[in-house]
Amino acid sequence: MEKNAKTGARKAASAGGRGKSAARRHAAAMLAAIERGKTLDEARDRLGDLNAADRAFASAMVMTALRRRGTIEAALAPHLKRPVPARPHLARALLHIGAAQILFMDVAPHAAINETVAATGRREQPFRGLINAVLRRINEAAQDTGTAQDLPAWLLDGWRQAYGTAQTEVMENVLRQTPPLDLQFRDAAALDSWLGANPDIGQALTPTCLRLAATGDVTRLPGFAQGTWWVQDISAALAAPLLGADAQAHVLDLCAAPGGKTLQLAACGAHVTALDASQSRLERLGANLTRTGLRARTVCADLENWVPPHSFSHVLLDAPCSATGTIRRHPDLPWHRRRGDIAKSAALQTMLLDRAAAATAPGGTLLYCVCSLEPEEGEAVADAFVARHDGFAPAPIKSEELPALLSAAATPAGYLRTTPALLSALGGCDGFFAARFHKKAEAQT
Repeated sequence: MEKNAKTGARKAASAGGRGKSAARRHAAAMLAAIERGKTLDEARDRLGDLNAADRAFASAMVMTALRRRGTIEAALAPHLKRPVPARPHLARALLHIGAAQILFMDVAPHAAINETVAATGRREQPFRGLINAVLRRINEAAQDTGTAQDLPAWLLDGWRQAYGTAQTEVMENVLRQTPPLDLQFRDAAALDSWLGANPDIGQALTPTCLRLAATGDVTRLPGFAQGTWWVQDISAALAAPLLGADAQAHVLDLCAAPGGKTLQLAACGAHVTALDASQSRLERLGANLTRTGLRARTVCADLENWVPPHSFSHVLLDAPCSATGTIRRHPDLPWHRRRGDIAKSAALQTMLLDRAAAATAPGGTLLYCVCSLEPEEGEAVADAFVARHDGFAPAPIKSEELPALLSAAATPAGYLRTTPALLSALGGCDGFFAARFHKKAEAQT
């Protein structure tokens, strides 16, 4: 058992000793809601009115239980004569929460066991003795528990085919850990100045991207209120610069919210129109624009039906996708997806890319990207677009256009492809794909 790999939950777990049964029960309720179909964000309301420390501890238990689901189930199985049903009680979720503490978090075993048992309610009373006995046996056998498969087989099989067994194993290990947080600054001078005033808080990965040494409440970090930076994973931050938009460019940012790329483009001085179908997500984008003092025009509309007022010299489409590249931060995601969902996403992406192409001016640049690790949503969609559109030519992405640490993300086919295995020694990065196209000057809009 990798008991030294504590998933980065030490700080939250340090508050998780005795007297924390309420946090554990709320965590179990949140985990149960996810198993019943709620997303991680939707399930957070199960944390109720817990104080900040208890919310952090409860969230850490849930995230750990999700990231190590396969290993936890393998550890529980020998001690259960039959599976514990997931409804209508929280007994199954409490077992997972308790095992997560014992196996992967810096929580004293006696506190993990006793307080998890104390978190049982009326509906779990028939399982109280079982929960106590199974958690004690897991603690006794912890040193002998091996590492099981923590992601669905359909997902891992696809990655092995696309990236090979060795890289997939590295990806699996990265996805078991709590990811670091990246901050994107508007320019290199802003990052240099911030680091000068705040040394040892993080490491500069690129001239404008800082990786924090520890995660926490980002709103408490220097520069948040002033809008000096925004949160954006380094892989997603690669896309906007590839568009090559200057201060005079008219840029259309499609499916823009929550807006990291919009902020990057606006910081370059470009005239940005940011479109998204979600009003609530656009409001979040607007709040970030206000905080950073940057400007962009926002439009709430469905790209499928929206008619652009004119064509744009630069168009960026960050298409809806399976989002498997973001599993580091959304460990619930693999359990809400199926292989059949990938083909449905690819069909939507194909339609949206055609719409984006129609909005691109002759002589202009179109950038297509997705936060997916699935080639069906990335390379296959891009290849099919070129075959389908005579008016567009590939504009290959070259390694020298990328930060030195990420130069390997430029593929032989001229695409951008990152996986969690990239930068694995530094905590990895999200999975991301981008393809760039040039619209021929004689092409019709």
